[in-house]
Amino acid sequence: MFSRFDVSAVSRYAASLRNWSVVGLGGGLLAASVSYFAVDGEFATSEFVQFAVPIALSLLVVALGLWLRTAEFSAPLPGVVFLWSFAGGVVMGLLAGWISVLQSIEGRPMLQPASIVLTKVALGVLGGGLLGAYYGRLQQRTDELAEQRNRLDEFASIVSHDLRNPMNVAQGHLELARETGEDRHFEAVEDAHDRMERLVDEVLALSRRGDTVDDPTPVKLERVANEAWTTVETQETTLRVETDRTVVSDDRRLRALFENLFRNAVEHGGETVVVGEIGRGFFVADDGPGIPPEDRELVFEGGYSTHSDGTGFGLAIVRRIAEAHDWRIRITESEEGGARFEFVGGGGK
Repeated sequence: MFSRFDVSAVSRYAASLRNWSVVGLGGGLLAASVSYFAVDGEFATSEFVQFAVPIALSLLVVALGLWLRTAEFSAPLPGVVFLWSFAGGVVMGLLAGWISVLQSIEGRPMLQPASIVLTKVALGVLGGGLLGAYYGRLQQRTDELAEQRNRLDEFASIVSHDLRNPMNVAQGHLELARETGEDRHFEAVEDAHDRMERLVDEVLALSRRGDTVDDPTPVKLERVANEAWTTVETQETTLRVETDRTVVSDDRRLRALFENLFRNAVEHGGETVVVGEIGRGFFVADDGPGIPPEDRELVFEGGYSTHSDGTGFGLAIVRRIAEAHDWRIRITESEEGGARFEFVGGGGK
């Protein structure tokens, strides 16, 4: 059984291998092409001319792999392109073999020149890689459009339902206030307006925190957590930060993540909130009522809330921020029986 450190090391090695896979495939083709015109340490000009095309194609495959490493694509794309490239090379290799069989049937020499075979294979690898890059980029764009559509659906839900409810409440109490002049109706109108303001603020935050993090820097969890705590109405709740860990993050977004988690803990009756470290990540735990296992995925959906005054978007914002940092997020039960949010991945020390 692997330890936590061993698993993370294997994961990093696999990611590195995937990122360099296309470059390695092109390098292998290049080495095979070069080896055919180097005989006993001497270079034959005629053979170099014959193998110039597969060499050029191999260099283009290497360039494609290097481009995939530097371009702004999703992490799995180099692996997808490698599979397409490999499949293209196999198909062209099989095609070359079939042509050789047909030639032997016709009485011609069965074996084709190595330069022709390498050219076909390299062409298949390059063509497959380009098709894979196009397919991967198209899939990534499709996912982005689907995400945008989901956001629009969330916003439509807010406008049609979540904002309408406090507006109706405010309108009803305003009419009663005009009739009776009682202060409690004006207070209800004020509360409804506060709720609408929170909804608008959190929807704007939700729409702005779905992008990737462009320039993360090392930040101290302790500092950011304490700064976030001062911006939340914590009532009688206390904060304990039990880590001096540094994580690679966007300082502003990490603070927003803590703010929403702290607000969620306070709203649900937590008396103590703890920030600590686990493996290659960190956690935020409370001693409130906790989250039932069947609801642990639902709480990240926009608009879902079990609290009467909650907007239902705080944890959706937390999820978006975690995704922007490539952090995996998991909800478990804390030692005190409350909710514990774990964030693993990214850089940290």
